[in-house]
Amino acid sequence: MDTSGLQNSCDNTFYESLFRTLAPTIRNFLIYKYRDAERAADMVQEAFLTLWKNCEKVMPDMAKAYLYRVAQNQMLKLVDKDKVKQKHIQFISKTTHNEDPQFQMEFSEFDVQIQNAINGLSEGQREVFLLNRIEKKTYSEIAEMLEVSVKAVEKRMHKALVKIREIHKNI
Repeated sequence: MDTSGLQNSCDNTFYESLFRTLAPTIRNFLIYKYRDAERAADMVQEAFLTLWKNCEKVMPDMAKAYLYRVAQNQMLKLVDKDKVKQKHIQFISKTTHNEDPQFQMEFSEFDVQIQNAINGLSEGQREVFLLNRIEKKTYSEIAEMLEVSVKAVEKRMHKALVKIREIHKNI
């Protein structure tokens, strides 16, 4: 396809052609790399949606690289979230096995309430909270991972802690 006359990637014909030719290739790349066909398909859709939202900023000759980068970054974020969840689950299970049944029951109830409090946070707040408190990532590391400023991470963490403390008073 000749893209020399196009100023950006917003042309419907160009976009549709790009989707038909690249979507299967990007999907296969993600499946090969991450071994998750369902998420790979979702990330391809997300990448093309992101391209469409930013089509005025993406030159046609850069669209392919842009799509690969967006799809892979989205997949990496999911993988990181899975790691955080897994570590959190392991942490909770380690702390509950060495105590008497009464303590385990109380801890289990408390854990459910804390989980509900964490689940009640916005996606950004929950992500920052878990990365910092469970993964032990610094604010600057989190900012780099999420591609936001350190100030944004600080603000999300502050709001998360305020919400959890409000709920914790009722626990």
